[in-house]
Amino acid sequence: MNLTKDVLLTLNRIKAIACSRLRTDRAWNKPTNAIFEMSSRCILKCPLCNTGGLSDRFPHVRRGDMSFETFRAGLDKLLPELGQVLLYNWGEPFLNKDLFRCIEYAHRHDVRTQMSSNMMLYTEGNGLKLLDSGLTKLIVSADGLTQESYGRYRKGGDLSKVVAAVENMVRLKRERGTGFPLIEMQFIVFRHNEREMDAYRRSWLTKGVDAVNFIRMSYMSKEGRKVADDMELAPVHPDYQPHHPYGKMNRCSELYYHVSIDYNGDWYTCCFPSGDPAYRVGNIVRDDFWSVWNGTDYRYFRRLLRTRRTVCEHRETMCHDCVGIFPENAARRYWA
Repeated sequence: MNLTKDVLLTLNRIKAIACSRLRTDRAWNKPTNAIFEMSSRCILKCPLCNTGGLSDRFPHVRRGDMSFETFRAGLDKLLPELGQVLLYNWGEPFLNKDLFRCIEYAHRHDVRTQMSSNMMLYTEGNGLKLLDSGLTKLIVSADGLTQESYGRYRKGGDLSKVVAAVENMVRLKRERGTGFPLIEMQFIVFRHNEREMDAYRRSWLTKGVDAVNFIRMSYMSKEGRKVADDMELAPVHPDYQPHHPYGKMNRCSELYYHVSIDYNGDWYTCCFPSGDPAYRVGNIVRDDFWSVWNGTDYRYFRRLLRTRRTVCEHRETMCHDCVGIFPENAARRYWA
């Protein structure tokens, strides 16, 4: 990273911290990080996922892949202050034929890149392209040591393919003599796999991955909570109890640090629920950045998080569903 870029990132982050702490209606910084949904499609049918097993419950959410032109146009509006871009939200990035061009473009502009994959579409050719394009971090979703435990949630997935893909990626990195992309195995803790956690960590670290991360399951939606209860997915482990997708926060910095961009350029304030047109605030390609970032909606959303007072004639926002931010007696609870 060159000195000029480093200085811009630092100054932008200082402004973001100041605006977030002061809870200003306007943000004088640009986002420090962003989600760009490479594909809002997936080949698996994970039971709690709105793109997978629950996709038929959300017929109003359009599905597609982000074009390189959309990615470039959107990223350009966030440069040079953007530090990191996540190339996934609810879908599988490998479904996007322009994925590697997008990674390379971000890398060329000193933006860190991270993607998450179920690895069902991985090939050695794709692995070489990830190395050549400059991906910073690869998260691999695999929640079990055996096909039985893994397949209970990753419907349609094949654990042997995941193992072969990760081992191949580790080998390619060693042959190139590079530390990137960092490879992190991600394990959602459920009742049926929680006893495998220690063995899972040992097994994957022995295979040469960089990190293993255990995360709590999220209900994702009210429909997801019913499915989770019916399948008895909630673990016993006290540290990994399920949570509402928005957590229980007293403050939120997303409206100062982050933007979420759907495959078609549609702009959302956070990752829940990207693709739902009811919560769209603009389009990163067609709209002027500052007119949206500090427009009427964003100013209202930031004020809402500060005052916890709604304006009846104003539009709904995902913030109304946040169990910590918004008063319980007024929340609409679309997703709880």
